[in-house]
Amino acid sequence: ELYHLFLWNACEMGKLKKKGESGEATTYISRTRAIRKLQLTLGDFRRLCILKGIYPREPKNKKKVGKGSNENKTYYILKDIQFLAHEPLIRKFREFKTFVRKIRRASGRHDYATADHLRTMKPTFSFDHLVKERYPTFIDAVRDLDDALSLMFLFAQLPSVHLKHPAVLIRCRRLCTEFMHYVIESRSLRRVFLSIKGIYYQAEILGQTLTWITPYQFCANIPFNVDFKVMESFLDFYVTLLKFVNFRLFQSLNIAYPPKISGPKDEEGLLLGSMVLERPDIVAPEAAPAVAVAKTATVSKKAIAAAVAAAKRVSDDGTADAADADAAPAEPQQDPETVLDKFPAPLGGADAEEDAAAAPQVEEKALTAFKSLFKDCWFFLNREVPILSLEFVIRSFGGNVSWAGENADGSGTGAGPYLADDARITHQVVDRPKMPKMVPGRKYVQPQWVYDCINARKLLSAAEYAPGALLPPHLSPFAGAAARSSEYVPEEARSLEAREARAANIASARAGEQPDVLSEDELYEQELLAETKGEAFDASLAQKIKKSKNKSKPKEDNTKELAKVMMTKKNRRLYEQIQHGKAQKKREKETLKRKKKALVEQDKRAKAQ
Repeated sequence: ELYHLFLWNACEMGKLKKKGESGEATTYISRTRAIRKLQLTLGDFRRLCILKGIYPREPKNKKKVGKGSNENKTYYILKDIQFLAHEPLIRKFREFKTFVRKIRRASGRHDYATADHLRTMKPTFSFDHLVKERYPTFIDAVRDLDDALSLMFLFAQLPSVHLKHPAVLIRCRRLCTEFMHYVIESRSLRRVFLSIKGIYYQAEILGQTLTWITPYQFCANIPFNVDFKVMESFLDFYVTLLKFVNFRLFQSLNIAYPPKISGPKDEEGLLLGSMVLERPDIVAPEAAPAVAVAKTATVSKKAIAAAVAAAKRVSDDGTADAADADAAPAEPQQDPETVLDKFPAPLGGADAEEDAAAAPQVEEKALTAFKSLFKDCWFFLNREVPILSLEFVIRSFGGNVSWAGENADGSGTGAGPYLADDARITHQVVDRPKMPKMVPGRKYVQPQWVYDCINARKLLSAAEYAPGALLPPHLSPFAGAAARSSEYVPEEARSLEAREARAANIASARAGEQPDVLSEDELYEQELLAETKGEAFDASLAQKIKKSKNKSKPKEDNTKELAKVMMTKKNRRLYEQIQHGKAQKKREKETLKRKKKALVEQDKRAKAQ
């Protein structure tokens, strides 16, 4: 009877659930189980996950996923592993293993003829379908180019001794050079920063902001504990990705792809100068008259169509206005994407609304002028400066650039488009204390001048960057106002911002507008400027602002304390961690200020002696 009662209760309760068969435990799968399920080795599984873009996940509750065990394991989403099971690359991996096994067997038997024949039948891998699968639209591929460009520019500088396939480095160099040519032709470069790690570039391509880093052109000392197998797995996919992206980008500029390589220039090592860009729409001079006739015929047909349409429109007195239609010239149609929208002026005529309506046109004009920053400049680079980087950034802003060859006069193998004695040269970039011969009328600057001009979006004074002069600090253009408020800001950056704010106030005062009230930081910057110039500074306004802030400070402190009391324990800990981080940044900021002050005093004592 007890047995029948148990069966009846079990039927009433339904099927009993077992541990680990439902919930979060069925969502994840460990790496060991995934490898066993796919029947792959650890190396092939890791490479497949990199190519497909599948990465480990951290479950919220490891104990539930591990069926009561807290052991540290690597977990993946089960659906991702099921998705990998249908990948055609798995069959290619197995074919390659069979291929390697056959070659080893033939080599072990000293049958070298068979081994050489088998090497010609090596399986090939294609990753074209992965690009289309991971990036459904072209904008998605462009948005994800940051890591691809950084890795490919890194491999383009590496020696070939660390890789199994040295030919990949040549492809990396070619693809990187093609991308640099697109940035030059489209004038997409926006910011450059020289750091200890390398050179940071930022470009705006199709509305997407891309930032990548390139190493300096030095002899690389590579540590042997770096796992190049993992990096090569990423590189295989990025090479295919960048090839597709370059093709679409060149197609958007109507440039033939792939660009042709000039043999002699490629042997000389001129990376950017080794490629010849061709546009399919450029015709030969002999074919120009025929094209002109064709265009004239097209225009006449449009005029005839316009005349017929005007003849059908009868005016109020019953006559057609055909004469006006014949006299009206055919206006060329503009591309709607390249023309900015013109908004009508508001009825109220408010200045703020008018400024807001005119802001897009003003920004577009400023950007157009910035793209042609070095338009009227002719540069000549000495052999001690980074030629590839300077050539890239100068040509990206419309400048003309050349460099010295192997001979003493600057000619010979590896020389640029024009020689050092060219009369058109306006700037010569040098990196040595003194120049033995200086051409009158030519400005001699150090390489930092070019990068600082780009970040400042204007041509700076060349006197501060003369050969042998102590250069001003190279400020990062990526540090915004929000980052600078909590971090250390050099005095030169404060002085520059104060100078720009002062110029803006003067311009607004001349225009009859009321200048904005200066903040405490801006007043501090004004005080620094006054001290450097030896002028007196009126601190009454700063004192008033300080008093007004001190009056409102107790009230703000009380509000923060009350809000902190109302917090939960978890939120209070998070708030304390945030405040601890802010205090740590403040201490670091004060430390850097003390170091700066000590250096300034040391320089003053050295000059006094």
